[in-house]
Amino acid sequence: MKRLFAIVLALMMVLSLGVVAFADEETAEEEVVVEYPLADDGIMTVVPLTEDNLGIFTAEGTYSDDGSVTYEGIEQVCYKLPETYSLSETILIHATGTSADNFRIFLVNESGWSRASEVTTVEAGDFDLWIEITVEDAESKGVIETYQFNFKGSSSGAVISAITISSVEILKGSTEDYIVAGRVNCGLTGHTVDEHTSNNDATCTSDGTKIGVCSVCGEEVTVTDEGTALGDSFTNYVSNNDATCISDGTMTAECDNGCGETDTVTDEGTATGHNYENGVCTNCGAEGSDYSAFPTTAVVIVIIVVVVAVAVILVISPW
Repeated sequence: MKRLFAIVLALMMVLSLGVVAFADEETAEEEVVVEYPLADDGIMTVVPLTEDNLGIFTAEGTYSDDGSVTYEGIEQVCYKLPETYSLSETILIHATGTSADNFRIFLVNESGWSRASEVTTVEAGDFDLWIEITVEDAESKGVIETYQFNFKGSSSGAVISAITISSVEILKGSTEDYIVAGRVNCGLTGHTVDEHTSNNDATCTSDGTKIGVCSVCGEEVTVTDEGTALGDSFTNYVSNNDATCISDGTMTAECDNGCGETDTVTDEGTATGHNYENGVCTNCGAEGSDYSAFPTTAVVIVIIVVVVAVAVILVISPW
């Protein structure tokens, strides 16, 4: 009986191992293959923003039905590109989304620790980036190829508090290749505006703006209307009533354009000149050049002399 039990137990163990092996084989055959569809323009290739497509640096994200993914409190996250790119090959990347913090994007090698391109720094806020990147050994660490695209904090160890990646598209080629293929994208090539209308908002010191409609995408585009600064204009001068006997006064005007600036100039020919009475100017108190106290003194002396003479005569007179 014991022998029979041992035989049955052995058969069960063999069967169990067979099932496990078969299950492992099945799992191996079910390896996930990520598809990279063409974008709407038929030129760019869409990089799937899925957990299956994460590269060497992974992070836990929140995936939305619209294909976007949101990460919170991460240092970096990588995505696999459609294929492997070798040194000197150029790719055009179009990435959209929004970030609460500044961040950097660049290509990395297979291990993820060496950069395979220069860094592009992106400011916080919404982003719609077209980046032409050439694969290179950016840090001289022997990089020969790349297949990963990295979103990383603004500096070493910096955390991106929140970033939503809405889309990433790749073109194996340059910006020029994209344009030659017959594609026009305002985010890449700039808007095409044939006619602008002034907003009449120039000031004395700043050029105004003008607005037009892009003939490609229909977006209203506002640009600086170069050379339209008005400059200050002064025409209505009012006297400051500050002329003196010997100096012209001043007059002041406010800018005709209403900017509040003022201009003060000499009010030519307004010096009043002296008005002398008894040799002294009644306006400023200055003494005239021909004024002298001598006449009064002379009169006093004459009177004294006369008085003394009369007194002497009276004294010596026999009367």
